[in-house]
Amino acid sequence: MKSYLQNNSNKQNEKANLWDAFVTYLETTYFPGASETLETKLIAFEYEQFKSCYS
Repeated sequence: MKSYLQNNSNKQNEKANLWDAFVTYLETTYFPGASETLETKLIAFEYEQFKSCYS
């Protein structure tokens, strides 16, 4: 059970780190605060592209 919880926690940390890196990417590519103001479809598209390159 302990190893399952550690694996699950590691996966959550990887996703959080990937999301944080993506937000940084958006804010440097577009403008500060872009992750909060761009359309959700654009963010979803950019995130899928980002994941395919960096994950």
